[in-house]
Amino acid sequence: MGKNYMRYIFPSMLSFLLTGIYSIVDGIFVGRAMGDPGLAAINIAWPLVALIISLGTGIGMGASVVVSINIGAKNTKKALLAEGNAFFLLLVSSVILTFLLLAAGKPLLLLLGAKGSLLSPALTYLRYILTGSIVQVFATGMVPLMRNHGASFYAMCSMAFGCLINIFLDYYFVIALDLGIKGAALATVFGQVITLFMCGIFFLQKKHRFPLSQLKPDLQMIRSILQVAFSPFGLTYLPSITIIFMNLQTLKYGGEEAVSAYAVLAYIISFMELLVQGIGDGSQPLLSLSKGNGDQKALKTYAKWTFSLGIGFGLAGAISFFLSQDLLPQLYGTSETAANYIIHATPAFSLVMALYGLTKPAVSYLYATRRIIRSTILVYGEILLTLALVFILPLFCGLDGVWYTIPAVQGILGICCIFFLKNEKKASPRSCGCNHS
Repeated sequence: MGKNYMRYIFPSMLSFLLTGIYSIVDGIFVGRAMGDPGLAAINIAWPLVALIISLGTGIGMGASVVVSINIGAKNTKKALLAEGNAFFLLLVSSVILTFLLLAAGKPLLLLLGAKGSLLSPALTYLRYILTGSIVQVFATGMVPLMRNHGASFYAMCSMAFGCLINIFLDYYFVIALDLGIKGAALATVFGQVITLFMCGIFFLQKKHRFPLSQLKPDLQMIRSILQVAFSPFGLTYLPSITIIFMNLQTLKYGGEEAVSAYAVLAYIISFMELLVQGIGDGSQPLLSLSKGNGDQKALKTYAKWTFSLGIGFGLAGAISFFLSQDLLPQLYGTSETAANYIIHATPAFSLVMALYGLTKPAVSYLYATRRIIRSTILVYGEILLTLALVFILPLFCGLDGVWYTIPAVQGILGICCIFFLKNEKKASPRSCGCNHS
């Protein structure tokens, strides 16, 4: 079991680790080339860009859970239908989202705080990203489906090559050609093209093809995929909603330098989010298969290993983050004011990294085992808590209240996770995987 578990987990972790490294390096290049305005502009535009990534991830993970549970229940026909309908959903949703963001991008950016000198670079970044939005939806959505075929290593390579190309082009476009924020967006698009190309090669192979008839939309299957997709979509996207309101409040209480400081802090904690998401996504096929065939012993073992890894990496990341607080402003080329904000807020955000090790794997475990209501409460409860605390705490603590918002939210979610997991034994397992509690 241990060998099989690592065969899934290690490639997934490494894939997300490289993605996290890319996000950090991307910020370093932009920060050094454009300073605080460049970092702030990308951070303001990011919630719209994240919709693209989250859409693909949500559909891909939702379909993967449905596929795995049906394979575990020996229902190959439904598994193939789920995979075909996932491709249909990826195509339709990516086209709709692209047109919506092209039409409403500028007013949305204004609502997100891209005013004055920040509007032009934020709009440039969004428009260039949208040139490859359909590619990005498919690239992020197909990777989880490849893992379901037992191709975790190939899925890792697909993401890894895309990330490496992205990092190289970041340097070439942003620094060497001095294209600034436009270069950062183009590097992202070309990196995703490489990932999609490798995904396409995989699914064009005879043994991985599914009948074209399975692409025909089946309303019941689409509903099943979207039910599960709701949680992974939220898990991936809602941190970006947090960024929106954190940006608005840091701008209000600390100005552009505070937004720049938060951009750096967000880069670092997103690295930990991606790492623990890699653990959760990597374990998903095994958790869902165990759920589908009713193997409670394997399910408990895989869950135990998943939480142990998540909590361990969360604690290690928190300690490393805290110890490196003086180096971060130098790496990102921030102003002295932004640097002081970063150093001051690092202890609070280190706590966030530690708590991610529990809360993020908990959500992954719950949706992988079709505990849809519980996973939804955790995912969407996070944003409701954030919306409340990000406005309440600053009334009493000023800018410090903004910094304390995310640690407070994760602390409350951590308590909820423990409660849900302790009561997990009381949920009666069903081999068909239809328990949505």
